[in-house]
Amino acid sequence: MLVGDIPKNNARRYPDKPAIVESGRTHTWSEVDERARRLANHLLAAGLNKGDRVIVIARNCIEWPEITFACAKAGLVTVPVNIRLAPDELAHVREDSGAVAAVVHTDQVERFGAELGDLKTLLEIGGRTVGDDYETALRAAAVDDPTPESLQPDDIQFILYTSGTTGRSKGVVNTHRGMLAQAVDTSLVTETNRSDVFLATTPFFTAGGMVRTLSWTYLGQTMVIHKRFDPQAVIDEIERSGVTFTTFIPTMLQRTLRILEEGPERDMSSLRRISYGSAPVPPGLAKRAMDMLGCDLQQRYGLTECGGQATILTPQDHRDMVAGKTSILTSCGQETPMCSIRIVDADGNELPPGEVGEVVIRSDANAIGYWNRPDQTKETFRPTGLWSGDLGFLDEERYLHITGRKTDMIISGGFNVYPAEIERVIGHHSAVEMVAVVGVPDPEWGETPIAVVVPRGEIDVESVTAELTALCRAELAGYKQPRRFEFRTGLPLGPAGKILKREIADALVAAQDTVSAPAVTS
Repeated sequence: MLVGDIPKNNARRYPDKPAIVESGRTHTWSEVDERARRLANHLLAAGLNKGDRVIVIARNCIEWPEITFACAKAGLVTVPVNIRLAPDELAHVREDSGAVAAVVHTDQVERFGAELGDLKTLLEIGGRTVGDDYETALRAAAVDDPTPESLQPDDIQFILYTSGTTGRSKGVVNTHRGMLAQAVDTSLVTETNRSDVFLATTPFFTAGGMVRTLSWTYLGQTMVIHKRFDPQAVIDEIERSGVTFTTFIPTMLQRTLRILEEGPERDMSSLRRISYGSAPVPPGLAKRAMDMLGCDLQQRYGLTECGGQATILTPQDHRDMVAGKTSILTSCGQETPMCSIRIVDADGNELPPGEVGEVVIRSDANAIGYWNRPDQTKETFRPTGLWSGDLGFLDEERYLHITGRKTDMIISGGFNVYPAEIERVIGHHSAVEMVAVVGVPDPEWGETPIAVVVPRGEIDVESVTAELTALCRAELAGYKQPRRFEFRTGLPLGPAGKILKREIADALVAAQDTVSAPAVTS
């Protein structure tokens, strides 16, 4: 099976069933498959060949799934672009991937149009400022099956560029085989069925977005798309469309619950499960969510290089956690059915339960390497598995606990300090909504941890600081104590909801340098 077969199979089985819904528009499965075939034929007729890369620059829209399926059918490689990139960063993605075509939404033309002008093919959704009109191109295209006979499961399906926290972003290469394995794995752990109605509010241009495009359509489900997250719109949609499943990050969950608590009673009875990632949900928040929404929660852990998901903290785990099972409070769950996880030291030796090392993942869903980066591919994608760059440990029940990225680890006075351990303690305080711990240079200790906190509502900073200091002293070793607490109204987040710690650390260092710099006099 190939990725492009998903809409073909669903069109055969459920031709008139709503497949994709967005802003009052609905495409049935037969329409999604036909539109994907037309787009694929248009791109091939324009001179593209199997293996050519196609950049996609769009906010969430009804066209995203059909573009993904069209490229897959034609044997082309989708290159999703984060719309928050600077034009120079897009230029890097274009040049590094060697893209020859692009599909761009008209609302992204002002930002990125200048970087797209000389591509072989350029389609514009909702306009014709820099490219040919998308709908006109589809109407004029052939409708026959465009799939090349030579297309194989091990051919590349998409290349997703990582955030580039250590330099220019790298393209992670995923195949048809790997992404279908991820779709099956995700369907198993979420207990999906074809009657599910999924609500997509997080971006399609992330690893999670690409996984959702496949796993939320694989069995012929219905996907409702919102252009962006709005908690009131989410509540309205659940009630109106009978949404059964959605994906949040913890802050999105908190904002949604706040509206439900403050507003009139709403019917959330259709919702059976919420999946979340990026950070653990405290037991108190989990209980509020389960009580107010009447649904299950699941947490997942993964990264772009493993196809998106490797562990699952199940609904039963959440119920156990709320009931008092403390051993899994910091866990992101156990391996999914198609994954195997080991914790290793720097030499690749497997470590016993409880010892921190690098997380190594074996899975059919793993990516196959970095585009045009053989040395980094060799370092990360090894015969022994995917060396994730994440640090963590497995407990006696094989629950995975992530302690941070290798690059985030703080070495203070010769001791390894794992930010996630400090964040877990601080995050349990009732006044804390979000927290990030980063290391900054220290003349005495080399590095020292700083805790940056987003409070929940109005607080007395002095008293909360005192309480957090006492809490850390009670639960953490001396060398793990935050040197100080900084309070902010928000934290910088990436498109998948992950806190951008490098930005926080850079800002703290810059502020520290400004304070310590000598005054300049004339």
